[in-house]
Amino acid sequence: MRIEQTIITDISIVEKIYTEAIAYQHHQTGYSWYPFSSSFIKQEIEEKRNFKVVTDEDEIAGVFSVMNVDPIIWNDDKGKEAIYLHRMAILNNYRGKNIAKRVVEWAMIEAFKCKKKFIRIDTWASNKKLITYYQNLGFRLIGKKQLPPKSNLPAHYNNIEVSLFEIKL
Repeated sequence: MRIEQTIITDISIVEKIYTEAIAYQHHQTGYSWYPFSSSFIKQEIEEKRNFKVVTDEDEIAGVFSVMNVDPIIWNDDKGKEAIYLHRMAILNNYRGKNIAKRVVEWAMIEAFKCKKKFIRIDTWASNKKLITYYQNLGFRLIGKKQLPPKSNLPAHYNNIEVSLFEIKL
């Protein structure tokens, strides 16, 4: 498997991956992300923040976003210490194939190259399965945070409590 930046022609598969992930989240927990618009995905691609996990057979198995600053969730508007993983989603056919582990390994290398000290990720504070999963990937739970009722984040972040995780490099 390899990780590459997504490109504009990938938008339809990115939408499919997010659609499957949203259905999976809702089935597992009763809540989920809201659908992401094509324009939102396009903006992330144009800003070179959206990445794809590509199989040896050249199929896209999953996607995720990377941010170098995260002022709302992590109070980091300088981007000196960490890279932030967001919206990691995997096609159902590829669940259980260690794709998230591969993303974390890639993120560790990228963070090291950029002289960052941490990789950080978050999830709903009530998502016990994902919290355990992140801990099994090597993330340490460092706390919780109540997010504001409105922000520049996607709408599903409004007024929720998130659990915050990091891996120290």
